[in-house]
Amino acid sequence: MGSSVVDGGDHSRLRQLNERAVLGSVRAAGELRVAEIVEQSGLGRTAVEEVLASLVTRQWLVEVSPAIRGRGRPARSYRFRAEAGYVVGLDIGAFSVRGVLTDLDGRMLANVRRSVTPETPRKQRLATADRVIADCAREAGVPVARVWAVGAGTTGLVDATGTVVRANAIPDWAGTNLAGHFKTQLVVADNDSQLAALAEQRRGTPNSSSPADMVFLHAGRRTGLALVLDGQLRRGAFGAAADMSALKGVAWEAALEYLHDVVPAEIPAVDKAERAFAAAREGDRAARAAVRKYARAMAVAAATAIAIVDPRLLVLGGAFSQAADVLLEPLAAELDRLCPRVPELRASSLGPLCVALGAASLAQDAIDTRLLSPSRGPLPQLSARSL
Repeated sequence: MGSSVVDGGDHSRLRQLNERAVLGSVRAAGELRVAEIVEQSGLGRTAVEEVLASLVTRQWLVEVSPAIRGRGRPARSYRFRAEAGYVVGLDIGAFSVRGVLTDLDGRMLANVRRSVTPETPRKQRLATADRVIADCAREAGVPVARVWAVGAGTTGLVDATGTVVRANAIPDWAGTNLAGHFKTQLVVADNDSQLAALAEQRRGTPNSSSPADMVFLHAGRRTGLALVLDGQLRRGAFGAAADMSALKGVAWEAALEYLHDVVPAEIPAVDKAERAFAAAREGDRAARAAVRKYARAMAVAAATAIAIVDPRLLVLGGAFSQAADVLLEPLAAELDRLCPRVPELRASSLGPLCVALGAASLAQDAIDTRLLSPSRGPLPQLSARSL
């Protein structure tokens, strides 16, 4: 004879599932009315009301004051408390460490950059990253303790544990365990070009006009490629998808010299490419020729990816996307010569922030995975360190 008594553990498990269903619905939408939460969560109204009251008490959700229109009681709405915690996205490169701080909805509140060099020792580079996190928190006016997660993007190949496996641009960077360095509860890391593509997918263009397949050309002091296929960032089996840095036919590093050679020698190396693009913009023939040579080198690797993936869109991103007015046309001409079909070309609007913003998105994804996983038990009272 079966028992009709529901075990206490079953009640607890059911409540956790209901909490995650309601929290997930509100989190995804930003703000929902009770009727919409009922519809999206698949729960009964009574269960939804109970969970909402509990999540408001524990400060995960807040009831939004409704606008009063006409007669009757206005519909109640709830939103996720995106200001409860923050994430920092880092771009740790050979020449700089850049950070952005965002709330849990991705709204950027701070942007900080510190200079380094390829020869900066590993310990000092990591210390610079720590200072960037502190600077971001200070600029945003929030305690560092409320930074729930750090996402780190860096040049080179990064494995699933957050360890840099290979980094040609920084002599002592291989072997650095980024996930183990930062003193927050949650740290995630990935290759910089991969994260720049993630940022472009999430922030670069309206979703309605963004094709599901995209090749991202990450152009700056370092160059890379990344792929978005079927709407998902494709890292590959070992995180090296579209990494062509070791191919001899891809002369990315040498191509930068084309731009440097048309700029006076006394100009600092960090500013030379920008000066070359500016000169090309003003009609300087030598600079325009240098930009065409640079575009030709970029096109070889981009055309290889296009031939394999056949995407609808190629995005020029990274710091050099700010020179799209002089770079896109020669790039398109070279691709037309190399490809049987050239995809739509578009310049990213994210500029040099793309990697840090992608790292912040990666950190937000990691937070959501923890928040919405019933296996982590009941949601606690929200505090600065609730994860």
